[in-house]
Amino acid sequence: MNRRDCPLPAGALVWGYARDSGGETQELSVQQQERAIHDYCERFDLVLAHVFEDEARVGSSVVGRDAFDDMLHLAHQEPRPVDGIIVWSLSRFARNLLDAQFHKADLRRRGYELVSLSDDLPGGDYAPIIEALIDWKNERFLKDLSRDVKRGLRNLARQGYAPGGPPPVGYKAEKATIGRRRDGSPHVVSRWVPDPAKAAGVRRAWRMRACGASYSEIHEETHLYRSKSCYATMFRNETYRGVLKCGDLKIEGAIEALVDDETWETVRAQREAYTARLRNPREHPRRKTSPYLLSGLAVCAHCDAAMTGGTDNVSRGCPWPYYLCGRKKREGWKSCPTGRVNGRVLDQAVLDAVIERVLTPRYVLALVEEVNATLALDNADTDREVSGVKQQLAEVEKAIENLLDLAERYGAEAAGARLLAREAEREELVKRLRGLERRRELRQLQVDPEVVKAVLSEMRGTLAGDDLQARRVLLKRFVERVEVSKESARLVYTFPIPDTVVNIAVPWGYSAEYCIEIDLVSAAEGGSKT
Repeated sequence: MNRRDCPLPAGALVWGYARDSGGETQELSVQQQERAIHDYCERFDLVLAHVFEDEARVGSSVVGRDAFDDMLHLAHQEPRPVDGIIVWSLSRFARNLLDAQFHKADLRRRGYELVSLSDDLPGGDYAPIIEALIDWKNERFLKDLSRDVKRGLRNLARQGYAPGGPPPVGYKAEKATIGRRRDGSPHVVSRWVPDPAKAAGVRRAWRMRACGASYSEIHEETHLYRSKSCYATMFRNETYRGVLKCGDLKIEGAIEALVDDETWETVRAQREAYTARLRNPREHPRRKTSPYLLSGLAVCAHCDAAMTGGTDNVSRGCPWPYYLCGRKKREGWKSCPTGRVNGRVLDQAVLDAVIERVLTPRYVLALVEEVNATLALDNADTDREVSGVKQQLAEVEKAIENLLDLAERYGAEAAGARLLAREAEREELVKRLRGLERRRELRQLQVDPEVVKAVLSEMRGTLAGDDLQARRVLLKRFVERVEVSKESARLVYTFPIPDTVVNIAVPWGYSAEYCIEIDLVSAAEGGSKT
């Protein structure tokens, strides 16, 4: 013990605080600190009221240190319950510089004397400076220790040994001794090798997944886990293709692979495609197979949450389909004013509006004229943009010629960097000019009225039919969304004719949306007021 003096008077009431970080080397650390605190109090006639102990708790954070939290809570009482707090060293208090300085300053402001038994702190004006340096050294020690541990684990990983943790299903840990530690004990590490009992099942699972099998089918075949949900993690684990990971370090071929590269890439591509579908509300697998016509299209007019379909089989005496705000379903009835909307009424009102108002030859031909008027204005703007880009391109070409002359006269170093920048600028302008010229070529929509009538007749027939999936696919071609409230709906759509009927793709650079207001009250009463 380094502390040979005591800043507290005899008979002072004190607390002790002891902490260790856990591990075999610190098995009795807390008890040893407590013994040292008791000895110090006996030596200087201090009254030790309580010792707060945090075993196996790191000093880099105060989170999870229950005894430390209890001590701080009690220390905030008025009047002050004790005169001082004794620790074996300031590193026991905290190894984080900000935490250490904040909590020590708070306690001292409240009148507590903090005593470290092992830190050699001088008296006088230099004491705060030396203490701050000690706090910095304690934090630096933790960072250096972390760096050294990571370096050791990375070195083991490069040799093909596991950095820690249990092996994934299909592998087993094979112990190996690679030398001795400084204390003379053997240094035992693990190498992950295929588990004869489960490796074949893992290979089988990956082949099935590459062929499109579901988690349920794979689980039924292999029973590698207790639950089918565990397979999602398995099919992301690069260990199965022979990669050993240690933090951000990946070592290819460090262990024997259970999956070949082709199978891995096939499963990865399937996973990315599935994730992309999940991000697109219209392509979500549940909505694509939903028995409700407007799944993926209907949104709440109040909070913009997706409407979910449901069926009430009890309260109305017969099955009653409805749409409900997804937010209301997740967060509770009071989260949104939109209640349940009659599914039959909404579906039929939307179909009526589309068939009677949108998919009519007269309306579509009028819409073609409107699009052409917009394209004409757009082409005039495009002509001006083309002229401007050509002028910029001419200026850049002239600048490049001057820089080439400069390079020939004085060497490439004189103009090399500027020349590369100008050439990159020229390339961007050429790309932009080509795009504008392609836009300018598309002057007008051209449609055959008779073809339009035939296509619209077929589309209306599909919507009037009984094939739910065909109707949903057709609506999603041009309906952007249906904004639904309790008494009304707003149908938002774009140009309805497919690209095969017109000479250019619509909407080409033309993202206009059209709307139809639908009165659900009138629709429920038998009308179709829109």
